[in-house]
Amino acid sequence: MEKIERVYDSSGNRFYQVSKDGKVIAKLPSVTTILGNTKDQSGLDEWRDRIGHEEADRISRLSMNRGTIMHRLIELYKTKTSGEPSERLETLKEISQTDEECTQFKEEPEGEIWWNSAWEMFYKFYNNHADYFGQIAKVISAEEFLWTSRLGGWAGTVDNISELVDNKIKVIDYKNSRKPKREDWIQDYYLQTSAYWLAYWDRYGIKADGAEIWIANEIDDLPQKFTLNQKDLEFYLKEFMKRRKMFNDKFDI
Repeated sequence: MEKIERVYDSSGNRFYQVSKDGKVIAKLPSVTTILGNTKDQSGLDEWRDRIGHEEADRISRLSMNRGTIMHRLIELYKTKTSGEPSERLETLKEISQTDEECTQFKEEPEGEIWWNSAWEMFYKFYNNHADYFGQIAKVISAEEFLWTSRLGGWAGTVDNISELVDNKIKVIDYKNSRKPKREDWIQDYYLQTSAYWLAYWDRYGIKADGAEIWIANEIDDLPQKFTLNQKDLEFYLKEFMKRRKMFNDKFDI
């Protein structure tokens, strides 16, 4: 039986260790570890210096932790509820109160802020149901570990793979942000999605028809949706492979 679990190196980089019948067969860097270690940090460093490191840390914690809760709310809504949207929402409100992943920050000083902000982000999608949740005909996979040994190998946890109402299979990634994104700001999101796309194809033999990136932000009531077709994903996969090689070179792997 195959098993995959998260492990970390001494620098805190995330890897996924794959075992079969009790024997380790691969230790693969996560997609986010590859991208995080090979991106240009100059813009982020300038932003931190401009607003102050303490405030930058606060914003980063908010984005990360509300994102964790938001992802779980979406997952629960799409996989653990049924009926009309209003009925599903009431069920979600109930089960989220005791769900361990939703409530993991409950005792943190900023826990209530993260909780409320996550719900605000969730409602951006819910209130535009027809364009988001209403497009999902069937959830195929949610928060699943995926990996591939091809082209150097990598692994990660895909947010969602679904069959849409038009019968197309899409890799779907959820994000939250402070303000609307421009396409040139989210190129790493495209690379991340292309890496999951190939890993899913490799594991299941299913070539998804495309991908969507859903981004809720603090300013707009309508989330953004960025769509990639197979040709786009093939292009960004080639770009991701360049970063995969950079990661190997950086860590002498």
